[in-house]
Amino acid sequence: MTNLVSILILIAVALLAGWLGTKIGLSRVVGQLMAGLIVGPALLGWVEPTHLIDILAEAGVLLLLFNAGLETDIKALKKNAKPATYVAVMGVIVPLIAFPLAALAFGIAFDIAIFWGIVFAATSISITIAVLAEQNKIQTRVGAVVLGAAVLDDILALLLVTVYTMFIGSQGLSLTTLFPLIAFGLGLLVSRWSKAHDLHKGLSILGDWTLFPIFFGSIGLAVHLTISMHEMVMLVILTALAIATKYYGSGFGARFAGMDAIEGRAIGAGMVSRGEMALVIAKIGAGAGVLAPEQFAQFVVVIILSTIAAPIMLKPMLAKVN
Repeated sequence: MTNLVSILILIAVALLAGWLGTKIGLSRVVGQLMAGLIVGPALLGWVEPTHLIDILAEAGVLLLLFNAGLETDIKALKKNAKPATYVAVMGVIVPLIAFPLAALAFGIAFDIAIFWGIVFAATSISITIAVLAEQNKIQTRVGAVVLGAAVLDDILALLLVTVYTMFIGSQGLSLTTLFPLIAFGLGLLVSRWSKAHDLHKGLSILGDWTLFPIFFGSIGLAVHLTISMHEMVMLVILTALAIATKYYGSGFGARFAGMDAIEGRAIGAGMVSRGEMALVIAKIGAGAGVLAPEQFAQFVVVIILSTIAAPIMLKPMLAKVN
């Protein structure tokens, strides 16, 4: 099957699944993630991950984050800097402790166990942004805190992996790793332009019908379901840990900063998704020989499952947020 046909199938099924997701009370993002799983190697095998799909998916991430920057209220970000910092720091510390402990319990060497914590310290800002935008919550207090915390979260995770790779002698990060954060920052700068609203509207139409479904669908394409019972048990434990560490860690951070329980739960759910940044860090580990191929494959599945769980958890909680 040609690249063009594969991409058209992925877009069409993702758009349909996204529409169905909204009709049954789920997020459009969940539907599009599931679309990739359905048409990909895990089930029907109609679409295989390709280099071109990866490039378009990365473009979708950049567009999504640039657009989020356009829509973000800079004054609200500054106003909520304190709770965002608490949320980010707690959201990094808790998985950075819990995952190495779990890895040691599984018999993993200490230096590799530390890297497990770094992988799951990151947060996927793109998935959460999509749900916040869908629910018109980006400009709320919760939206501002989640956006600020997710950016700080990823910066902390990138610093951690940079220090780690320096110690193990790996080449570590490249400039392209920072592109998502740069795209968000550029969006913030352009948001001051008088035509920013019109630009945001046009880019949203472009993204919603092309690059966004490719990005979300591509995550589902990475899932392979041929796993043993032992691997299944580990996946269940790691997925539960991935969800719990961010939900409670970030949620407690919000509460420490003086936010109420409803806001704390929404923020905790908003920080659950790992997505592209965790995948980037896991790939660095695999490339450096820190993660064995089977560990990397398991991490991909856990990252995808947490990414699917996040919007399911977040949508009903956002409905309670003013």
